[in-house]
Amino acid sequence: MKKQENLNKIISNTISTKKKEYALIIGETPSSGARSPKLWNKVYRIQNKKTKMFPADISSKNLKILMNYLKLDDLFIGSAVTTPYKEVILKYIESISLEAKTIGSINTIKKTNKKMIGYNTDYHGAKKSLTKFKKKKNILIFGCGGAGKAVILASIKEFKNAFFYFYNRDKKKLSIFIKRLKLKNYKIIDNNKILNLLNIDLAINCSSVGFNSWIFRNKRFYNLMYFTPLSNLNKVKGIHIKNGKEFLRKNRYLINQDRLNYLKFLDQNSNCEFFDIIYNPKMTKFLKLAKINSHKILNGQHMNLDQAVKAFCIVNNKEFKKINILMRKNG
Repeated sequence: MKKQENLNKIISNTISTKKKEYALIIGETPSSGARSPKLWNKVYRIQNKKTKMFPADISSKNLKILMNYLKLDDLFIGSAVTTPYKEVILKYIESISLEAKTIGSINTIKKTNKKMIGYNTDYHGAKKSLTKFKKKKNILIFGCGGAGKAVILASIKEFKNAFFYFYNRDKKKLSIFIKRLKLKNYKIIDNNKILNLLNIDLAINCSSVGFNSWIFRNKRFYNLMYFTPLSNLNKVKGIHIKNGKEFLRKNRYLINQDRLNYLKFLDQNSNCEFFDIIYNPKMTKFLKLAKINSHKILNGQHMNLDQAVKAFCIVNNKEFKKINILMRKNG
């Protein structure tokens, strides 16, 4: 069996390298909406390069097989990494950058002499987006996944004198990470305490709540685009097939309750500004309701573009300024 056929057996979708150098974006379902292949491939075409980036939809059971394969494939030059593998993929990486080590996750892999080196360009993208907000005193951050950790670190660096409130479904994981950063001015809160918060002037969603994608768990399909990060996800009901109307019908009460709770939060924090790192959809429920109620909002498009530029430069040994111009012109 040919090497290329082996690769297509590992991933869920099909790629075609045709004996040319290639890059991947590795995740559960990057083929359903990841921007990186579009951005990277436009730059490759402008530069008249035959290299191409492909989305690699991979199951967790095949991740180790894929990484072992890529280490031996001389045509593979590097990869972007997306949900949900930004942390677990570390076990297959030989070395990581200092920022990635602090964060504990990577979103970029550069292949050098059959060795995988990991980087976190989410941190770079988050830092640039956060400069769009003025000084803040009280900041609420949802989520502590791969991208969430990068945003938390970037927020701490950008707003050195702020007090931080953190919420994550896995409270233990969040606590371990925050302690590692040696942050003093913070509080980890439970979901049912969020509505008690007052005077929040920046709320950041780093969780996957709001992202337009079907998730398959325990023989059920879920789509979190209908919720805000204030939702109690333990009560969300899954369905047997991907059907938006049916999902809405089964979760109508919970969705309405979430909306009412979020409107209450907006009313109690009238000067709050909102940043959602999600870019699909461009306007999450978290941002849409905030905008309707006259709050400043920012979605994840700029962060995603900035991190994609940085990742491209790392993998392809290019200068950031030049690639930044190309991607912004064609993205």
